[in-house]
Amino acid sequence: MTLLGCQIFAIIAREGSFARAAEQLHLTPSAISHAVAGMEAECGFPLFTRTKTGVTMTAAAESLLPDIRRLLASSEALDQSVEQINGMHRGVLRLAAFNSACVAWLPRLLPAFQAQYPGIELRLYQGSYADIAAWIKNGTAEIGLLSDSCARELDFEPLYHDPLVCVAPADFVPSRAGCVSAEELRGRPFVSQRADTDADIQSYLKKNDLDVDTRCYVIDDESTIAMVACGQGMAIMPELILKSVPIARAYQVLRLEPAFSRDIGMACLDRAVLSPAAREFWRRVRAFTAEL
Repeated sequence: MTLLGCQIFAIIAREGSFARAAEQLHLTPSAISHAVAGMEAECGFPLFTRTKTGVTMTAAAESLLPDIRRLLASSEALDQSVEQINGMHRGVLRLAAFNSACVAWLPRLLPAFQAQYPGIELRLYQGSYADIAAWIKNGTAEIGLLSDSCARELDFEPLYHDPLVCVAPADFVPSRAGCVSAEELRGRPFVSQRADTDADIQSYLKKNDLDVDTRCYVIDDESTIAMVACGQGMAIMPELILKSVPIARAYQVLRLEPAFSRDIGMACLDRAVLSPAAREFWRRVRAFTAEL
């Protein structure tokens, strides 16, 4: 399978359309169809199923997709290595990050990087820890900001120690000012996120044997704070997101006793084979977090 064939394959898989693949690669639809037919003949099995609503991958094609994405990433890394000799004038940085990193860190990191390397195309993917780990493994993202709790099997460098805190309604009165014990949380209504979104919070609850009464399920940090503020329950959150959200009278932030934290860092498949753009961004994140 040629490199162009791999590009065609990956775009059709992402877009679900031969026509959009043709547009993005500046080819005719017939050229795309001919290329797919050639790949299917070479592989010996069908790759895509055509339907009235679009194109879907066969099971065999899905099994090939991670390897094809890795091959394309390697090709991009090679191109960037050549370009680095000439000043890193072009390339692609495929970065994944979770919500609080997108809110608190990336607005301070990305503009300077893009200003210095305008030829590097940035592709940012925001998702849960599980999303980020999967994107790195299947080649969608080359590097990602991730918690150590979900960095298993990945090349991970811890860079920032982030305490977990309790966000409580303004009228909650803890037994000790400014902090709350695990026992005080037992039996209280909670605002919770999906398990794959807040793996660190789930670890805290499990360690302290807390079976919380969740009455409100949300999918992001801002919604969590809003629901706590309007009296829907308590929440456990990483401190990082609260540094970019002004403290309002509608809620309070309390230290946890016993203390609990997460380690945030950069993750990839193998730092030894990162593209120049990814290596440079990784270096900038390391320097940025060292100053926090």
